[in-house]
Amino acid sequence: MLHFEKPSLRVCAELLKERELQLYECRLILLIHLLTDAEELLELFSQTNIDIYFILGKPFSFNKEVLQNIKKKFKNVDIQPYDVYDKTDYIDRLLQNAYQQSSIDKKSIVIFEVGGYFHKALAHMPHHFTEYIKGVVEVTTFGHTKYIAEVENIPIPVYSIARSLIKSIEARYVGRAAVMAIDKIFREQGVSTAGRTALVIGFGMIGKSVADSLRSNNYIVSVFDTKSYAKLDAFTLGYKIGSKQELLRNADIIFSATAQQSLSYEEMMSCKDHAVLVSVGSRGGEFDVQGLVTHAINEPRLCGQYITKYKLNNGKTIVLIRNGEAVNFVIQSCPDEIVDMIHAEMLICGEMILRNQGRIGIINEASETDLNRIARLWLKNI
Repeated sequence: MLHFEKPSLRVCAELLKERELQLYECRLILLIHLLTDAEELLELFSQTNIDIYFILGKPFSFNKEVLQNIKKKFKNVDIQPYDVYDKTDYIDRLLQNAYQQSSIDKKSIVIFEVGGYFHKALAHMPHHFTEYIKGVVEVTTFGHTKYIAEVENIPIPVYSIARSLIKSIEARYVGRAAVMAIDKIFREQGVSTAGRTALVIGFGMIGKSVADSLRSNNYIVSVFDTKSYAKLDAFTLGYKIGSKQELLRNADIIFSATAQQSLSYEEMMSCKDHAVLVSVGSRGGEFDVQGLVTHAINEPRLCGQYITKYKLNNGKTIVLIRNGEAVNFVIQSCPDEIVDMIHAEMLICGEMILRNQGRIGIINEASETDLNRIARLWLKNI
């Protein structure tokens, strides 16, 4: 059955009704996309005894109306530039304040985040903080990669859902949304995408979905990945592969879904004139935007709301979409009822943290039993 009325987060609602769920006893810190699904999730939390200590939003993926509504209901809500989260002591101070509050009321602290912004602060926080700061749950591949680099130094359990089968379902929607968003942006400029040559950099869960959606929308699709088995996978699915430089020279549009920088300024110099750069996923960082801004030989030229043109010092033009931030958020990146499963897995991981089931020094994941439980609850409502 199609559900056109709220609630969309039906699995989360059912999990939170289970009184034995120990999340009722905890204090949460959240760093999430402040979109419609987040507003509904926070409303579910507010109906319980869960203490929402602090809500941090991501700067390029929030809904203004949702942000206003959340600020009316919760006192500690903030959105900062990524550099504040990454390069200042902002997160350290937040953890210190949360610890001090928990030292008074004895509540355990769990962190839910999208992007790995807590990984450094957790790696060097004072060891006595672990008395109350019990664990962190990461949602994205971008953040998963950060936690892999630091997990041996983090004295609390780290859970990730970035590699789960449920997350792979969401990835299909994200990849499709990216292609739909580009079609929307180009249509507004009177430009057709059919027959264009598209290069997908990164053939993981999202990259595969992007490539599949591009092919079904009549693009000519090639794929590049640093991993040989990913190239093999792409080749056996009928995509053109080759050297990165060769593929860049021939691509009209370049979609990058690697969760790290995949294209330097020097590599942009090898791109086709007027090549379009499109980031896909949770946040930007796929392209050397700073290098592009620094070395461009003229002021960037805006062409519509999401399109910026840069002139390189070799005379070529690079077209950057959404300033290098993820294009899938131009539209609804993923339906809320699909995101419901992601939030549900996040809740279950939080529950395992509070039951002391996570191991320190490794990336923990939800079990197949837990994923099947989420799937059964979701399928019950179709």
